[in-house]
Amino acid sequence: MNQNPFSMGYNHIEIPITRQNLFIMQRQFSVKNHIDFFPFDVLGAMNPSNNVDKNYRVRTIIIHTDAGFDIETDIVEKTFVFRNRSMNKGSTRYMSEKNVKPGDTIIIEKIDPYEYNMKLKRNEP
Repeated sequence: MNQNPFSMGYNHIEIPITRQNLFIMQRQFSVKNHIDFFPFDVLGAMNPSNNVDKNYRVRTIIIHTDAGFDIETDIVEKTFVFRNRSMNKGSTRYMSEKNVKPGDTIIIEKIDPYEYNMKLKRNEP
């Protein structure tokens, strides 16, 4: 089965959270397995100052969270994590406030190519 979200008409992706997401990567999660779900021009260089070397202008996406705040971010190429990991309005705040644990699932729903909703689905024991 083809997992490309565009070819199958998917409007959301589900990212299982693992122990590595929470500790090794400092409360981040990777969208690597779902990178085709996002526009190519939201992939930014590891060092943002190197974005000037790209043959496109790196754009950001807006993610409306079920924690009551929005995250504006691009996606870091090579690691495929959201760049905005701040405790004010980033993925670290989201992971902390929602108390995300291994076994939970992050669901990201596409509104349009540069706007998304994100919610947490708890692991039911």
